[in-house]
Amino acid sequence: MAHSYHRHFTHFVWSTWDRTPLLIGKIEHSAYALIRAQCTRMRVTLHTIGGIANHVHLLVELPQTLCVADFMEAVKGGSSKALNDTYGTPTWAFKWQGGYSDHSVSASHVTRIRAYIENQKQHHAENSLWPFCELPEPGPNFDRDSKSSARAGGDLPC
Repeated sequence: MAHSYHRHFTHFVWSTWDRTPLLIGKIEHSAYALIRAQCTRMRVTLHTIGGIANHVHLLVELPQTLCVADFMEAVKGGSSKALNDTYGTPTWAFKWQGGYSDHSVSASHVTRIRAYIENQKQHHAENSLWPFCELPEPGPNFDRDSKSSARAGGDLPC
């Protein structure tokens, strides 16, 4: 039987709906726990998760049989539903933005990306962000901004 070797590290970033700061306190804790549990169910190796009140960074190792889009649909859909089932009220609902960003990460850069994700709150507070590892601001120039952010990233490992 033929064997193959596969290691696919991926850095995902996605935001809450309209970048509303919903990931605070118990909501943040619950969302991260739900994402961790979904990774376990899907046999995805979670290296780290972090973010701020309006977006999440996730570094994972995907199995070769799992499609990126299927993984994100399960993570975002499952966590959103569970958060609404637990905390939703007639005046409050949890919702993720429709899209996401994903970047392949070289094995040699996993440690750097992990540290960046784990220190998201500090990076945002100090404005020491790696532009290519963050979501571009939404707006009419989204495609152009995405490309300029990629160029600004220089030798950053995202």
